[in-house]
Amino acid sequence: MALKATKTKRYTPEEYLALEEKAEFRSEFDDGIIVAMAGGTLNHARITNNIDRSITNKLKNTCESMTSEVKVQVHNYRKFYYPDVLVICGEPIFYEKRNDTITNPILIVEVISESTEAKDRGEKMLAYRTLESLQEYVLVSQDKAIVEQYTKTVEGNWIHKVTIGLKSKVKFESMEVEITLEEIYQRIKL
Repeated sequence: MALKATKTKRYTPEEYLALEEKAEFRSEFDDGIIVAMAGGTLNHARITNNIDRSITNKLKNTCESMTSEVKVQVHNYRKFYYPDVLVICGEPIFYEKRNDTITNPILIVEVISESTEAKDRGEKMLAYRTLESLQEYVLVSQDKAIVEQYTKTVEGNWIHKVTIGLKSKVKFESMEVEITLEEIYQRIKL
C-alpha cells in the first residue's frame, strides 16, 4: 500500500515572526518551513555563556556580544536562525524595524553537538556566509577542546583555522579579541 504524501504548510516570514512572538518554544525559519529547536545540554549552555562573557569583557565599546535571544535573518536563503553567540559592531540593523531580528552580525558562533553538527557545518555555514557584514563563523565542539574559525579575507575568500587544546588561544580578527580555550571550556569535563 502506498503512503499518501502530506503537504507541509509553508509560511511567509511575516507569519513566522507573528507566531514566534507568541510561541512558548523557539523555532527557526527555513524558506517557508518552521523548524522547532531542540533543547540544549548543560555543557552547551556553559560553553555559550563562557564565550559570551569572555568576548564581552574584552570588546571595545562600539561592539556588543549577545546570546541566542536575538534572531539573525539571512535574506538570500529566506532563513531566520538563533545563533548561540553573535557580535555586532556599530548600530544593529534590524529586519523590517523589528527589535528581535538583526541582519548585520560580524561574528557568529555555533556550539556543535552530534545532533547539530551537520546542519551547523553545512546549511547554516553556507547561509551565514552570504551575510555581507559577517567576517567570522566559528564552530565550537562540546566534547573536545576544539574551535574552528572561518574568517573572510579582504578578497571575500574564507580561511579555515583550527585551534586545539585547552592551553591554546583563539584570536577573533574581526574584533581583535583573544580568548583561551580554558575560558571557553571553564567548568566543562572533557
